Amino acid sequence: MKKKIMELAFGGAFLAASFGLFGAVKAETTSEDITPNLNVVRSIEDKDQVNMYKAVIDEKGYQNITLNFDASKKDEVNNGWTLKVYDENKEELYQVSGIKAQFTSANFAFAKGKTVYISVESGIKSSMFMPKGVEYNLNFHTYADSDYETENNNKYVDANEIPTGGAVKGSLLNKDDEDYFVYQIPESGYTKVSFEILDFVPSKILGGWNLEIYDKNKSLVYKEAGITKDVTLPELPLAKGQKIYIRIHPKLAVSTFAPVEVEYKLKVNTVKSGKWEVENNGSFKKANKLSGTKYANIINSSDEDYFTFKAAKTGKYKLSIDTGDNVKHAYKVEVFVNNKSKKAVSKVTMSDKSYTFKAKKGQNVWVRIYGISGNSPIGNKYSLKYKFVKK
Repeated sequence: MKKKIMELAFGGAFLAASFGLFGAVKAETTSEDITPNLNVVRSIEDKDQVNMYKAVIDEKGYQNITLNFDASKKDEVNNGWTLKVYDENKEELYQVSGIKAQFTSANFAFAKGKTVYISVESGIKSSMFMPKGVEYNLNFHTYADSDYETENNNKYVDANEIPTGGAVKGSLLNKDDEDYFVYQIPESGYTKVSFEILDFVPSKILGGWNLEIYDKNKSLVYKEAGITKDVTLPELPLAKGQKIYIRIHPKLAVSTFAPVEVEYKLKVNTVKSGKWEVENNGSFKKANKLSGTKYANIINSSDEDYFTFKAAKTGKYKLSIDTGDNVKHAYKVEVFVNNKSKKAVSKVTMSDKSYTFKAKKGQNVWVRIYGISGNSPIGNKYSLKYKFVKK
């Protein structure tokens, strides 16, 4: 969770261009302890007055702040109030200026037991335009939710763990916010990742999110860019025990295009299967055994899939590739028989194909599948199988 500044005008909100107003709250500023979910009624009597509050998160979940006032006093509110939120180190995280109507903040995701500071002051440091004497009703709400992200999860080391078959809800507080999650593959098969927009408001989604998956070495495995609707990623055939990191951030880190304060739900599940390739099978040495029908996909532009089998008889073999739904991207198919530097088959295909080649009993056969540069079928599931046809 990083710093944010907002201004309310005519009932709408927009991001301010400058972050120069941010900084730590003055050390000598005293704070009033408040209890979550209980109303605090106070007022601002001087243009330089700052009402500072201190709250401790009482349960795992999410939080928000409401600031309300007697509607009959709206003409006395003038330029309204400024509300700020600080972390336990009194570093400013969030600011909203010009509150002149009933207000509910973004959702926060502070960890249970953490201390949060909240301040309320005049929207403009002017005796003429301040909301002098108008009582406001402040409430720091906490909501129990075991599936909500926990800030600060803006980097790998602070990634929130997603349990097997679990889901997590979150949101980006500002254009610079990033959410990291970690998931450990529980069994061999394929892993499915889905991203659901819970608060679907097109005017807030804007440029959408990027969702990126990294392996334990922080190397990019798969990327889905510019998400603006619910999406399920292609099957990810990752090895049992492997940890993956999921990074969610704005596609465009610009205030006018970032999908801030929009709740999403991330779900991860692994389906057990012995019929899928197991990444990382990107070399002769790490080739997967080809037995029966194997399913696979090209998950990024540098991905290559290697498979191998030993010829049981001397004669002719047929290798078949089913490209599934692919209609516009190209696979390169290569077959090597007992010699890793000599290709028995080297073809490009955009559709289902079969290829024949000869092999002697006991010889090793390798199959290499990859995408053509600039036209790779990323995320498209294909299947591969072979059979002996004749002597």
